[in-house]
Amino acid sequence: MSDILINAGLWLTYIMVAGGALAAIAFPVMFLAKNPEKAKGALKGIGGLIAVVVISYFLASSDIMEFPGSEKFGMTESSSKRVGMGLITFYFLALGAVAAVLYAELGKVFKK
Repeated sequence: MSDILINAGLWLTYIMVAGGALAAIAFPVMFLAKNPEKAKGALKGIGGLIAVVVISYFLASSDIMEFPGSEKFGMTESSSKRVGMGLITFYFLALGAVAAVLYAELGKVFKK
């Protein structure tokens, strides 16, 4: 009996997550279709994010660092490059967030 309830709960969860994901994608698309001027700003932001990822990919190294047990994880040159890309992207975006906060707060200080 408890297996049936667990399975039903899991299926209900899957349906709710899918509905939430669909709503999270559909409503912003509908809003941007109604307000094309705001869509330009969103597309600029997405383009900037893609540019950061592409730059990070070209900066990332594909060298595999040898350490005990590295064969166990199946590290290849391409997976090493993707991991490096993710780290560099994180560093760029974290630095950008810190710079934006400092700019906003220091701007308030010097305006007064």
